[in-house]
Amino acid sequence: PPAGSAMAHLKITPGGEAVFSETTIQQLESFQTDDLYGPDLGGKVIEFSKVAAKLALLEPFDVIHAHDWMTFLAGVEVKKATGKPLVAHVHALQYDRAGADARGWIYDLEKYGMEQADRIIPVSHYTGQIISMHYGISPDKIRPVHNGADPVDVFETKKKFPEKLVLFLGRLTSQKGPEFFLETASRVIAMNPNVRFVVAGTGEKLRPLIESGAFRGLGAHFHFTGFLDKEKVHDLLSMTDVYCMPSVSEPFGLSALEAAQFGIPAVISKQSGVAEVLKGALKADFWDVELMANHINDLLTDETLRATVIEQAKLDIAASTWDAAAAKVMHVYEELVR
Repeated sequence: PPAGSAMAHLKITPGGEAVFSETTIQQLESFQTDDLYGPDLGGKVIEFSKVAAKLALLEPFDVIHAHDWMTFLAGVEVKKATGKPLVAHVHALQYDRAGADARGWIYDLEKYGMEQADRIIPVSHYTGQIISMHYGISPDKIRPVHNGADPVDVFETKKKFPEKLVLFLGRLTSQKGPEFFLETASRVIAMNPNVRFVVAGTGEKLRPLIESGAFRGLGAHFHFTGFLDKEKVHDLLSMTDVYCMPSVSEPFGLSALEAAQFGIPAVISKQSGVAEVLKGALKADFWDVELMANHINDLLTDETLRATVIEQAKLDIAASTWDAAAAKVMHVYEELVR
């Protein structure tokens, strides 16, 4: 094979075993670390793309499926090496993490990967629109597929306090909108003081939130738990009265589905993919803290509305299975392999 080709680095023994060059072995060993997301992340993405192109030549396959920017370059390199069609699956974008003005090498890599892909699977129509409008990708090759929800053992726990409980669950980053949750809480408490608000998670926004005047004004009504494992998250969900997700930009929002499994009515941002799935959830723009507060108070005080939202969520959850998602992904594959 030509010196520059991927096959030049591989040798197949008579028994069919692949023997890698010293260079390839070193590339593979670079991934045997607990710190994949260290300062040399960009270098690892490039190394991974080179290794993937070599490994891809060892197995027969029909479609390349790459997930998010960390593997998009590898997907493109495998496509170049094999001529097979590429599916780029988008779970989150730099747009979500850093805002509409986000640029830089990660944005460029996302855009390049999606331009080279034959089909793009965003986890929501919301994310599909961002891909089309913000990244300039043709909508003709975008096929949204919503996430499913893993089944959980649902249970109920009696709270140790008389107040209602409203929950925010997630990383404390700008993307998740925790400051909007804080502002919403202050408005709810002004209407209904018999409510506690709990933030479960940690992140860069934790200290600024704790030090903010808004938090100090809420006193005993607002609580930060820090990081919780899955078991403790379920314990918290089992006693929650309303779930609130005020995300600034949320490609999907699996935590809202998990809350719905526990029979918790939700107030969620319109800027989210899960808003397309939980049809009965009460919705508001992430910045409209007044409407969010009214929605929360209504769910805490109007039993008829609460029951309606919960009942619709049961129907939505029943349709949100991984089998249904897999069937849609298979349909995308079939478009490419005929």
